[in-house]
Amino acid sequence: MICVICAMAEERDAFVSLMDDIKIVKGKKVFYHGDVLDNKMIVGKLSGKDTVVVRSGVGKVYATMVAQEVIEKYKPEIVINVGCAGSLNENCHVGDVIVADRLADWDVEVPGWERSITSDAISHSCDERFISLAKKHKHVKVGNIVSGDSFIYRKAQVKTIKKYYPNALCCEMEGNAIATVCYAHNVKVAVIRSISDETLVNGSFNEFYFYLEKVCKNAAKLCKEIIARY
Repeated sequence: MICVICAMAEERDAFVSLMDDIKIVKGKKVFYHGDVLDNKMIVGKLSGKDTVVVRSGVGKVYATMVAQEVIEKYKPEIVINVGCAGSLNENCHVGDVIVADRLADWDVEVPGWERSITSDAISHSCDERFISLAKKHKHVKVGNIVSGDSFIYRKAQVKTIKKYYPNALCCEMEGNAIATVCYAHNVKVAVIRSISDETLVNGSFNEFYFYLEKVCKNAAKLCKEIIARY
């Protein structure tokens, strides 16, 4: 079984359109910003492989909860976090797809914990086989991705992140939380992100809403192609 976790409905629904033999499994009841989270588990075939896709909600806490639930329920071979992200690199533009080789929490700062992409305390490596297959796609960038419970829309935020993670290609809000749960349970993890906004260059966080549907499809399509060969 392959598990795909997406934070938002738009990211999840981009996957559902690519799946066959779909059935819906009800997830645990989770309250989310004054409502009940639409976290139904969509089970089916993706590139002929048994796959479950679930929406976690935005942020590290909700991502952790859902990752724990699907690992316990489905015992997946690999958990893949897929969605959108903000660029941290002048060569990563809206629509580009990034696959993580390592992940870190950029917003964690604890005395005695190294704050870097190689820190044993706050970073994790991703599945080497998945990375190797991603590298066969010439338009895909492979590199560092950082996570934090903040939407990055100010250049001052980018400056802070780049101080400790100079090689980070993009930032998002769930990847390393999911990777931490996978690490705890000895489950392989991969993260795919498509750039939705680029505060670093002449862009604006408003691009996020304008390009969201398109970039979600880009990430889902690449994931399907990699899964076909996994």
